[in-house]
Amino acid sequence: MADIEKILDNLNIPKQIIDKSEQLLKALFGQSFDEMGGIIADQVKLRRFKNQIKIFSKAQEILKEHKIDPKKVSLKVLAPLIEMSSYEEEETLQEKWSKLVAHVLSGNSDIIFQQNCISILSKLSSDEAILLEGLFKKLQRRRIERHNTQLKRYHQNEAHYPNSKGNVYPKKPDEYSITSFEFNIASYAKENNISEKELYFKISNLITLGLLKWETDVQVEATKDNDDPDSDIDVEVYVYNDEAFVFTSIGDRFIRLTTNI
Repeated sequence: MADIEKILDNLNIPKQIIDKSEQLLKALFGQSFDEMGGIIADQVKLRRFKNQIKIFSKAQEILKEHKIDPKKVSLKVLAPLIEMSSYEEEETLQEKWSKLVAHVLSGNSDIIFQQNCISILSKLSSDEAILLEGLFKKLQRRRIERHNTQLKRYHQNEAHYPNSKGNVYPKKPDEYSITSFEFNIASYAKENNISEKELYFKISNLITLGLLKWETDVQVEATKDNDDPDSDIDVEVYVYNDEAFVFTSIGDRFIRLTTNI
């Protein structure tokens, strides 16, 4: 059986990083951690293990920074978390995996949400992650702008009608519904100098992952023949999709969890 110390030496990872992650990995694997050398047999597995070391090391730092002790994690979550994170070699996405690992080990969400996040992150490209962050930053700016506009109106009404009960203090920026802020593919592509075709493809992928959704307008028209009182009412439904989209609830939670926004 291969010696785990020799394998770690071959990975050329700084000792301080290994020391930080070893404690967390041993807490998760128990005695089996010392037997992992027998499992790592080829270069692919070595690369995956190196990825895990980096991700879990950073997760350990996050937990320590927030003074959180790792909680026991369901095997339904732990197994795919370790498996999927090991494939990620891009530093940008490794950072997101570290945040997700720390979140899972903190025990602050339900299993279904954790499983969804693991699945989403395993399918997310770095370009899509950057796009998602850009969209969310714009969403946050628009929330602040709406809050400031309504706050200004509130103070104006307060000055003119100090005793008015109808003058309600505006919501906080994060309290505005995410579905009330639409994005348009053509407009966003033009603002950011992106090909509409390329943007449409990426948005479609993010929609498939459940992070965004198409915003559809539904119009219902009902008509009845006035000359025939016994006639049926004709109902026609028109569904419009002008390539507008919005964030979903899981998209909002996911990006807050995996970024510093």
